[in-house]
Amino acid sequence: MRESIVEHAGYRIRIKSCGPATGPRAVLLPGMGATAVALAPQARALRALGYATHVVELPGFGLAPALRKADARFSQLADMVLHVLGELGIERAVFLGHSLGGGIALQIALRRPAAVAGLMLIAPAGLGRSMLWAYKLYCVPLIGRALLRPYERGSGAFLRRFLIGRARRDDDHFIRHMLRRDRRSPATTRSIRAIVWANQPPRWRRLLLLPLPGGEQLGFTLRGNVAALRDIPTLLLWGTDDRVFTVRDAEFFRLANPTAEVHVARGIGHMLPLEAPRWANEHIAWFDSLRLRPTERAA
Repeated sequence: MRESIVEHAGYRIRIKSCGPATGPRAVLLPGMGATAVALAPQARALRALGYATHVVELPGFGLAPALRKADARFSQLADMVLHVLGELGIERAVFLGHSLGGGIALQIALRRPAAVAGLMLIAPAGLGRSMLWAYKLYCVPLIGRALLRPYERGSGAFLRRFLIGRARRDDDHFIRHMLRRDRRSPATTRSIRAIVWANQPPRWRRLLLLPLPGGEQLGFTLRGNVAALRDIPTLLLWGTDDRVFTVRDAEFFRLANPTAEVHVARGIGHMLPLEAPRWANEHIAWFDSLRLRPTERAA
């Protein structure tokens, strides 16, 4: 494992790289507040397929200082990742993104399709809206500041209720494993707040969206652009029990982009990369073999 730090606009972005110096590149983008650990099973699977993997940890999620609201729009985060790739000399790569990372990968694919050899999206942000009513409270600065705060240990009840599907909800060993890694530093907390607050629709539209849980997330939706991704090989994975982003967005994606491969895991929640790593990695391997490098695999 090689660590490098790219400085950009006053931020420090940590990249964890591993794998062969030559061959295809894979860029992994973890979810909100997450680091390389959250996508470790997928990174190992990609390296086994011959990829050099590069996990990009956004400011605050890996290293301080935290993101500022003025720099935290989805389009700005995509530009930040593209700057990192330029510094690393990566001109073209496969992008794997979970949740927030999936939304950033979608932005990159729309803004610079030539840089994207393929997309692997796991319950990505940006296709619809969250199912959590609490998201509305996060968007109110005073209340959001109180709810989104640092902690040394997460809540097992919160994990079971909102993040983990029924297939692993009663797996105490798995829950303990998740809690051992579930910490939120002050810098991570400030970055999360900045992203939530920066990506809201105008105030008048927020009033119209008041009856919808997570309606504020329609401020950065990419639903109208999905059809433009038809020429990019795309794999989309989702869990039926995802309570952060509804699995109905997966069916919308399938209809808007019929060339994409869409697979849904029963009983799995939003933490799919860690809840069902074997299932996810099997689909990644098949996708790589059939859609990304079929000629090479056949040879």
